[in-house]
Amino acid sequence: MLLEIFLFAIYFGFFTWLTYKPKSNGVSQSKLLLPPGDEAIKIVTATPKEQVHNQPLVAVEVNLSNKSKNEYISSRLTARREEVEENSTQSGRSELNSVEGELAIALNNQSRQSLQLGEIPATSREELKYDNQIINEAVEESRIAVVQKIKEFVEQKNNITGSYKPLYELLTDYPFRIGKMLRPTMCISVARAVGGMGQDALTSAAALELYHNAFLIHDDIEDGSESRRGKGTLHEIIGIPRAINVGDATNVLAVGLLLENLSGIGVAKALNVLHEIEFMAQQSVEGQAMELDWVASNASNLTDQDYFKMCVKKTCWYTFITPCRIGLIVGHPSASGKDLVKQLAGVTRFGMILGIAFQIQDDLLNLQGKIETYGKEIGGDIYEGKRTLMLNHVLAHSGKAAEQILEILALPREKKTPDQLAFIMEQMQLCGSIEHGWKVARSLAKKAEEIFESLDFIRPSTALRPEEQWGCPVHDGRFIKELINYVIYRNV
Repeated sequence: MLLEIFLFAIYFGFFTWLTYKPKSNGVSQSKLLLPPGDEAIKIVTATPKEQVHNQPLVAVEVNLSNKSKNEYISSRLTARREEVEENSTQSGRSELNSVEGELAIALNNQSRQSLQLGEIPATSREELKYDNQIINEAVEESRIAVVQKIKEFVEQKNNITGSYKPLYELLTDYPFRIGKMLRPTMCISVARAVGGMGQDALTSAAALELYHNAFLIHDDIEDGSESRRGKGTLHEIIGIPRAINVGDATNVLAVGLLLENLSGIGVAKALNVLHEIEFMAQQSVEGQAMELDWVASNASNLTDQDYFKMCVKKTCWYTFITPCRIGLIVGHPSASGKDLVKQLAGVTRFGMILGIAFQIQDDLLNLQGKIETYGKEIGGDIYEGKRTLMLNHVLAHSGKAAEQILEILALPREKKTPDQLAFIMEQMQLCGSIEHGWKVARSLAKKAEEIFESLDFIRPSTALRPEEQWGCPVHDGRFIKELINYVIYRNV
């Protein structure tokens, strides 16, 4: 009898626990995707343990409720058939009805005006408050210096006795196409903003650009992408096996460049830079694995937090965090990582939050941009089944239509049609998914701005010194500051 009572008590207690679990464990998908009110979310990343000791995590809390006044951007998803077919390689022609209405994302629910795809209204441009001249000058000067550095290094390897010259001709394809060149520019700018000289950061900046291009070659193959920087992807031009080899060779080339740091900035800093690159590569492949797994499993219940976690790994580290951290390591007077723990944590927070905003805007441009400025296939993310913030949102909020969206996403890329692409875009419009993406990106950029203002070790400007072998004066805190709004208002 006592045993029966004891077993009943255990059963009753277990049943009560199942029935009355804390409400926080039962948050609906929609709440996780669209935080209400003043609810804050926490975004976390690991960092290289060698430099943080007992603090291996960096976290930032962000309030995703955007209450800023007089800040809006309006856009249109009038995905006419001819527009969709022009930017895709899908075959077949039939009349497509225009997506009805215009989506006006008005954070203050006031003015609404139409916007051609990929353009920014004049009124919005006036409100951007970023100096496009600084952005363009810094990026263009970086492009000249980095391309020259890569060209010289490729020629050096090509001239080695017995080298296979056709390979080195292919190594200059992606790097010499016109890209944004943000990573090298951030690296050099942070280095100069903390007291370093531009030429000391050039080798690391060029290596970052090579790693970026190696990732692009492999990503384009894994995603089945068809265009990159206004031209066909490398594997479409020379075939998948050869393109994979060129990607591998580009990675090897980057390692060779980093070894030049030993004589340029010293052993201690060079090793710290190598640690950063190793950690960056680890995070990037983990993020890519997450995204590929979601596509392969046709994931349907992902939240904003899931997207943030993937994005931090895949995008933030190699696009923002690592360039900033390496710039800090190279430019700071101290060669000891122990002296940089606080500063490294600061730029990590900054790069993490701004990096997510950057990726959301990139995903928005993939839906709304013009191929002439964006440089990649419009709608390519949908054809590839990538789980962007907007796609996760529409899957959670489109009701029965979500089943049809999942059926489309499950199809191989070559079997998806412009009609199906337009259907998903229409559902995104109806469900406010584009608006959701814009609001989140704007909130994240605002938080990044707050973090940047707290980085008192970043000098607002750094004059060129007589002994400095560098020609661009705006590679400093000015570029980093202007980058914040550029990230979310750009159309490229």
